[in-house]
Amino acid sequence: MRVNPSQIRAQQFGRIAHGGDAALRLDLACLQIGRIIEPKLNALAALIRLQELADEVHTQHGGRSDPAERVDALCEVLFQRHRLRGDTDTYYEPANCCLHRTLQSEQGMPITLAVIMLEVGRRAGIPLQGVGAPFHFLVKFEDARGEHYLDPFHAGRAVDRDQLAARLRQTNPAAGPSAEAFLSAVTKRQILQRILTNLKGACIRKRQFAEALETTEYLLALTPWALEERRDRGLLQFELGALPQALQDLELYQQHADNPRDANRVAAILQRVRDQLAGPQEPPASL
Repeated sequence: MRVNPSQIRAQQFGRIAHGGDAALRLDLACLQIGRIIEPKLNALAALIRLQELADEVHTQHGGRSDPAERVDALCEVLFQRHRLRGDTDTYYEPANCCLHRTLQSEQGMPITLAVIMLEVGRRAGIPLQGVGAPFHFLVKFEDARGEHYLDPFHAGRAVDRDQLAARLRQTNPAAGPSAEAFLSAVTKRQILQRILTNLKGACIRKRQFAEALETTEYLLALTPWALEERRDRGLLQFELGALPQALQDLELYQQHADNPRDANRVAAILQRVRDQLAGPQEPPASL
């Protein structure tokens, strides 16, 4: 039986993303995600580029020990010298979700620009953390004065923590009086999940259902128990005409999802799948 290349890539991604956060190579996992839209991408070229940028940062900060000065050097190289920037014209392009494309074009989404900051910083000995704020992915670092937040989409500019917390409380009432949960560092797996969710949405928006389906396979490699991803895989398989596979996923979702809001929609699509699998019905014989 011929194995689907997209399933092989998803399995490879699952192996890369497996294990504890300390051992997970964010750069390699992100480059594997890039194979969804460019299966033959040159991962080595992207890794070399990250190291070249890190070497520039190391030369720029000259071994300074102050964390803020080292981060300033990082931002100088990435955003002033190389002019990495947020893509405001084609924000929802699938390419903006891919590390290698962002390195090539020097523009992208907040989270892919953040990954460049994190990975170049790691190579240059500058510890940074990702912050999964609901409206905009950020990067933070710590020094003796506390935590400092940076916006990679806007050239790494500083974001005032109190203003950020106030905005979070205003736009997310669930944050309550403290927005600490929204300002804490996220894991690498959470970063990967957010990138993949963005990519799936971008592909669906452009009706690139095959790429959206592969992205969903990657998400299931991260969280095999996620019923919503099983549902989405079934819906995408239905769009692509893979009816037996769609039937399996949608039935599983219908059986195990706890009173979902989309129960009627899923039931209607399931009936269409069953009808198409059954084929045209023979008219009854006349007497």
